[in-house]
Amino acid sequence: MTSTHPEIIVVGGSLAGLTFALASATRGVPVRVIERTVRKTHGGDNLNVDLAAIAQATGCDPRFGSKLPVVHAFRDRHLTTWPALYRWLRDRADEMPGITLEEDKSVASVRAEGDGAILIFTDGTTASADAVIGADGYHSTVRRAVAPEQPLVNYAGYIVWRGLIEESALSRPVPWPTDGGLWIAREQGHRLVAAVLPGRDGSLEIGRRQVTFAWFDTRQAELLHRTGCLDDDGHVIGTLDTAFISTEVRDELAGLVPQLWPETWAEAVSVGVRAPDVMRGAPIGEYRPERLVRGPLAIIGDAAHMLSPMTGSGYASGVGDAAVLADMLSRRDSSEALPGGRAARRRDRSRL
Repeated sequence: MTSTHPEIIVVGGSLAGLTFALASATRGVPVRVIERTVRKTHGGDNLNVDLAAIAQATGCDPRFGSKLPVVHAFRDRHLTTWPALYRWLRDRADEMPGITLEEDKSVASVRAEGDGAILIFTDGTTASADAVIGADGYHSTVRRAVAPEQPLVNYAGYIVWRGLIEESALSRPVPWPTDGGLWIAREQGHRLVAAVLPGRDGSLEIGRRQVTFAWFDTRQAELLHRTGCLDDDGHVIGTLDTAFISTEVRDELAGLVPQLWPETWAEAVSVGVRAPDVMRGAPIGEYRPERLVRGPLAIIGDAAHMLSPMTGSGYASGVGDAAVLADMLSRRDSSEALPGGRAARRRDRSRL
């Protein structure tokens, strides 16, 4: 490529895609982000974040100015909510020169062609690019072109029931300090995690916060097959959204709450389990990539690697992907940069 500013298209405008877009733009590399939804409202519940790493990668510091609402988790890590992090990244992307965001546009397929790539959208239109970065999640379209021999994620053997509850919806505030970090326990074969997070408005005032829970459950393979979340070969192909969690499943989980969860968290978990629009079931997948790059195509974030939520490193790994690849792109043309990014990130993942 000889162009000063090659055409780089990012497929996926969620956390990894926006982080990469900011990392690229702040290093002088313009990008075009394609997102199938219109300004996401929810994609998860809580995340632990390294604020210094985000600042270093994106050039935008979440500790100053327009701050990201967080509570302390452990060591140098903090907890935030998925919606809060998405809003923070999206607002920064809207302000950042060099980022073009196109929403309500779905990519049907991607292929390498010559020195570049061709994208075909679901409406039949096409686009060309010098490089395509797939930040389109565990069910990635770009990964099918990068690693056609390894396109799907394997089921890890457990589901995580997750919820985010308004503290104001409970009969009394949760007796857990804002700076108390995560609560983690194992009970009768179940892994339980809970925390108190900033409220929707960022408030840490008792009674206005949010309470999150994650309930790791190994007993739901039959349910996941029945609801189409797993295929016959044990690949994860869907998520158990709120509308597909039956009353019977909710009743069963609610009956287990007093047996498993301590009083501190029991009411919040019960409310989350019962609420029709709160709890989601995420089958956890395993994906160790053998290939991250094919010609002008690359994958990052959940498209490139699936980490157990218990590692707390899913988004953190995506931040690392964004920083490495954006650095490479800022120093070289994309055809040279992508293989270097592949080697660096595969070394990093081998240590996880």
